[in-house]
Amino acid sequence: MEKLRIIYPIIVEGKYDKIKLSSLLDAVIITTDGFGIFKDKEKQKFIRSLAEKRGILILTDSDSAGLMIRSFLGGSIKKEYIKH
Repeated sequence: MEKLRIIYPIIVEGKYDKIKLSSLLDAVIITTDGFGIFKDKEKQKFIRSLAEKRGILILTDSDSAGLMIRSFLGGSIKKEYIKH
């Protein structure tokens, strides 16, 4: 099976999300390490930089944790750079 190529970097919550998507997609996939993203200023800067250059896709769970992470990223990155 050929992987689907996605031009946008994809932001996911954890390593298992990344492993699963990596088996299906040819894309840059970055994990937030769950709530670790709240304290990791370097990763926040990296994600913001990617978003400004290429745009990003945020794929988090629809549970409360996923929505908090999505909201946090949405608050620090301009909306026109984000796809959900």
